[in-house]
Amino acid sequence: MARRIKGKRIALGLAEIDLAAVLGVEDGLIGAYEKGTEPVPQEHLTRLSEYFGVPVAYFLPAPPYPQACDSGNPQRQPRG
Repeated sequence: MARRIKGKRIALGLAEIDLAAVLGVEDGLIGAYEKGTEPVPQEHLTRLSEYFGVPVAYFLPAPPYPQACDSGNPQRQPRG
């Protein structure tokens, strides 16, 4: 999430203070969001998504995908 926020901010040529003004917070808090040292409240995620024109999901980590596992399939034989 931190990288995505910073990446969007930089891509638009904004300083931390500019993004802080959008959210109505101190610019130091933007730095903390971008370093991952402070959690980003849902209301700020919503505002960021509206401002950047991306869905909130853009900032969230991708869900884990189940890994394929053949060990439970006794009919499969190794090739060789």
